[in-house]
Amino acid sequence: MKTIKVTTNNEILLVDVNFDDYKDIQRVISGHFEPMHTRRIESYFGPGIILIVDEEGRLKGLPNNPLGCYFYETSFHGEPIVGDFILAKVVGEDWTAPDEVVELMRSMLRTFNLREVKEDGERS
Repeated sequence: MKTIKVTTNNEILLVDVNFDDYKDIQRVISGHFEPMHTRRIESYFGPGIILIVDEEGRLKGLPNNPLGCYFYETSFHGEPIVGDFILAKVVGEDWTAPDEVVELMRSMLRTFNLREVKEDGERS
């Protein structure tokens, strides 16, 4: 299913991910992952939406993700989000893609300083 990925270069794109397969999530994130939830994430996306981030990103020396840092409220506590992130929706004990990802991506493009990357790699 399609979800939204935001890169450290402020690029946003739709990616295919099977949320029932942790190895597929690792493929999309490029490593071990962990969920992130904050009041700011809930305020923007609504209840049940989380960021899935690379839990070893700092050990790997990955660059900060500006939008991830905004949502994680790094300015308050100093701990950054590094590496790319994807969005997921919590459904009970499972994760799935958020509803209406195309509309959600358009909203993010209007709100944040992001560049859209088409599925074929073409940048807008």
